[in-house]
Amino acid sequence: MRQNRKKRLVTNTRRPDYSTISIIICFAIVLILVFAMVFTMGQRGKTDSLESAALQELYETIHSQYYFYDEKELDSDKLLDAAMRGMIGKLDDPYAQYFTEEEYQQLLSSNAGDYVGIGISIQAPDDTGALVISVYSGAPAERAGIQKGDIITKINGKATAGKSLDEVITYFSEDEAIPDELTYLRNGVETTVSVKRAEIHIVRVTSQILSGNIGYLRISEFNGSVASDFQNTIDALEQQGVKDLIIDLRDNPGGGLTEVLNVAYTMIPKDKVIVSIRSKSGGEDVYKSKGDQQLPMRIVVLVNGNSASASELLTGALKDYGIATIVGTQTFGKGIVQSYFHLSDGKGWAKMTTDAYYTPNGVCIQGIGITPDIVVDLPEELKDTSIDMLDPAKDTQLQAAIAVFSQQAKAPETAMR
Repeated sequence: MRQNRKKRLVTNTRRPDYSTISIIICFAIVLILVFAMVFTMGQRGKTDSLESAALQELYETIHSQYYFYDEKELDSDKLLDAAMRGMIGKLDDPYAQYFTEEEYQQLLSSNAGDYVGIGISIQAPDDTGALVISVYSGAPAERAGIQKGDIITKINGKATAGKSLDEVITYFSEDEAIPDELTYLRNGVETTVSVKRAEIHIVRVTSQILSGNIGYLRISEFNGSVASDFQNTIDALEQQGVKDLIIDLRDNPGGGLTEVLNVAYTMIPKDKVIVSIRSKSGGEDVYKSKGDQQLPMRIVVLVNGNSASASELLTGALKDYGIATIVGTQTFGKGIVQSYFHLSDGKGWAKMTTDAYYTPNGVCIQGIGITPDIVVDLPEELKDTSIDMLDPAKDTQLQAAIAVFSQQAKAPETAMR
């Protein structure tokens, strides 16, 4: 009887055994974790997602309430454009930019080497203005008297100091027929000139033969047809019996990855790593040389503080393999890569920093630069002179590069490769 009662007692109360209790507890814990995860993801989604409704509400408020609203002057596209630029402007990235479709096409034309403009390259403004880092030969800016080293303080009356490069670009007139008024600072004196845009063709590879049958080849940037122009120039120098080559990358701000790799193939042995590019997520792309033959020349590379990005990529690879002697001053130190993203519905393009690159020896030169094998600076009075305008006899860096070959001739045979 006692046993039957106990059994019934157990049956009536349905008391579980210890294994059942464990299963229930585990199931409860799983449910709690699932609910917590769903809640957290929901909260994170609310935090990370852009409240586009607020933008729409602001637009409608401006449209309906702003006293001076003029749809011809301030339509929805212009307001959206301003919002895009403002968002990109909040990034702590001096290379980030927003482009409308039209601006992006202009950029492609500029990179290809033919575009309409005034013919200057400027850096992002500091507290004084935008530094002119190069002036294209024969361009409207050069004819107006603007020189490398000048600081653009105003464009059409708008101050450039402290502005983003993206914003400064908008200061230029949208009508190509209307001249732009540029105010520049030189030696403490401001000068205002009128500059009208014109068709500009950028020649990025120039060359000559120096005394001693030394080839001199200057690359102003790695864009457009630079790789084929480089190869054609090398072929011409070889036909003239050149065995020693100076590659001038001074003031070269960089350019496209494809273009610099194609140039590197001519100097770096096949299957040797040229550069490794690592993304935020930890992914890595390794680029190796595809060149079957390398230049049968001794090489010296000239660099300075304005040699940046792609020019540093090439310099770093040549230095790591001992293929070239590097002469000049510490390079700029841009070891990061920017990518372009096409926004949907034709809303333009966004550029931002997405990766860092590493030399064959695994060094990222971001914020550091590359130290030349032979450090030599220009005389103080020549530092603001365009590289193309330097007198070779007074160009101390060029003279140091020339001297390398004579020193190598006196030394026993060593591995330049």
